[in-house]
Amino acid sequence: MHKHMKAIQRACIFLLVLFMLLVPLSALGESKTVQPAEETSAAGESRTLLSAAPTDTPSASAVFYDTSDSVMGAVRNADENLSDQIDVPVLNDACVAAQNALIETRTAKDRAWLNLKKEEQAKAEAARLAAEEAARQERERAAAASREAAKKAASTKSGKQTKSTAAGNHSTSAKSSPKVSGKNGRSLGVFKLTAYCPCYECSKGWGRMTSSGRLAQENHTIATDPSVIPEGTRVVINGTVYVAEDTGGGVVGKHIDIFMESHSATLSFGVQHAEVFLAD
Repeated sequence: MHKHMKAIQRACIFLLVLFMLLVPLSALGESKTVQPAEETSAAGESRTLLSAAPTDTPSASAVFYDTSDSVMGAVRNADENLSDQIDVPVLNDACVAAQNALIETRTAKDRAWLNLKKEEQAKAEAARLAAEEAARQERERAAAASREAAKKAASTKSGKQTKSTAAGNHSTSAKSSPKVSGKNGRSLGVFKLTAYCPCYECSKGWGRMTSSGRLAQENHTIATDPSVIPEGTRVVINGTVYVAEDTGGGVVGKHIDIFMESHSATLSFGVQHAEVFLAD
């Protein structure tokens, strides 16, 4: 601030000196313009006055030069004083420092703006990747659901075909296994006979499904020990033809378990013994 005041002081002195220089010049111009009029009006008097004028009176030009010399001296003195008081290199350094500070501020703002833009771009990219990942997972879930539905449909269709085939086979077997009287074929010996039904107590959740994959039917299906009566063997028990289509954990050796529709019927049957024959 002190340096700025010194600069203002120096400018004021310069304007003051310039004003002092211009005033004598304007006065001299006025004297020159008035002199011809005086000479035309009273030429004789002017010549007499000029001739009678003392020689030691200073002229206007002499006064002007003396005044200008003194003013110029004052200006030089003031300039020297101001030059001594104002340190120009320090002022230049201050200007350079201000410019550097302005540049640093601008650079910091630019850097902050660039960082903000980078953060916005990173957030936008993260949101895009998240959306793509969600869409991919949704497509995978839809594809898995479609595959699962197709698998269930195929399983249901296969089960229906199996049941239909089994029913057809059982119907055919039932038709081909009419009751016969008497003893046919070779005797396999006397067997222990029991009965079972589709209830959970008897079948442990298997229901009518047999180990051969066929559906059990009354007066048709029996469970045997495969080492004694192999699966598919047709035998005659008490005049009825049965087919070995099932097995059981408790059916071992000469033991046959006959399938019946109700649990009450199995209880009524109880435990019996009978001779078993191979069917013709």
